[in-house]
Amino acid sequence: MAQTTQDIRIGWIGLGEMGYGMAKNLHAYLASHGSHLTVWNRSPGKTDAIKEQGAHVAISIENLASTSNVIFTSLANDAAVENVYEQLVQLASKVQEQIIFVDTSTIHPSTATKISQLVAAYPQHRYLQCPVFGRPDRAHAAQLVWVASGDAATIEKLQPYFGSMSKNTIDLRTTDVSKASSFKLMGNFFVVGTIELLAEGLALAEKVDIDKSAMLQFIESFFPTPSWIGYSQKMASGSTEKAGGFPVTLGLKDVGHMRKLAADHGAALPTADVAYKNLEKLKAQGKGDQDWSSIIEVLREGPEAQK
Repeated sequence: MAQTTQDIRIGWIGLGEMGYGMAKNLHAYLASHGSHLTVWNRSPGKTDAIKEQGAHVAISIENLASTSNVIFTSLANDAAVENVYEQLVQLASKVQEQIIFVDTSTIHPSTATKISQLVAAYPQHRYLQCPVFGRPDRAHAAQLVWVASGDAATIEKLQPYFGSMSKNTIDLRTTDVSKASSFKLMGNFFVVGTIELLAEGLALAEKVDIDKSAMLQFIESFFPTPSWIGYSQKMASGSTEKAGGFPVTLGLKDVGHMRKLAADHGAALPTADVAYKNLEKLKAQGKGDQDWSSIIEVLREGPEAQK
C-alpha cells in the first residue's frame, strides 16, 4: 500500500445488503495488512456479523468520525445521504487533519453536487462520488464495478481499497462528482430497460403458451449475460423475492432520478417512463418490498393494467 496502516484509518457507514458485502471485503483486506475497519450503522443490530469478523463498531457517528481519516458511506437514498453528510461535515469542520469521504450510494447528480459543496467549504478535506454496479451477491464476492469521480490524486491513493471490493474501476477522470451519479443512473437505465424488455417478452410468451424452458434456452443462447439470464430465470420461476436483489421502492427512486435527469437535459427515456408506471402499480398493490423484476406481474394482467 502507498501508506502504512498507521496513516490510514478507515470507517464505514451503512451496512445494508450492498454495504455489508463491501465492508466485509474491505475489512478482510485491511486485516490482511494488520489493520481493521471501523463501522457504524443507524440500526445497531446490523453490525453484529462484521463485528464477529474483527471489525470495530463505533458507538456513534461522532465516534467514527473522530477515529477515521477515510470514511466510506453506503446509504439507501438521497435523504439519508444528506442527513449523514450534514453530520459528518459538521464534525469534520473542527478537524485540521484531512478526511476523505467516499460515497458509494446511488443518488441524483444534484445531491452529489450539494455534498461536494458542503465538503469544499473545508479545503483540507476531500469528497469522492463512487457509485457501484452489481447485486448484493456480487458485493459479497468482491465483483462489483466501481465508478470513481473526484480528485485524481485521492482516487489513486485509494485504489487498493477500491480493488478489495470490486473486479474493476471505471475512472471517469473528472472532479465533477455529479458525473459519476449521472453515469450510475444511465447504467441502471440499461438494467431496468432489460427488466422491462424481458418482462414484456416473457409475459407474451406465457399468453401464447410457449414453453418456458425453450424461451430460457433462447435467451441463454442469444443473450448470454448475467443480467439477462438471471432476470429471465427469476421471472419464469415466478419468484418475487427481493433477497439478493433490488426492491420496487428503490427501483422507483432510481428510475425517478433517471427520468428527471433526462428531462433536465432535454432527452427522452420512454422505456423508463413505462417501467416507472409498472413499478408504481406494484407499490400501489402493496408490493414495494418485492424485487423489481416483479414488473412482469403487471404485464401478466394484460393491457388494462397498462392504462
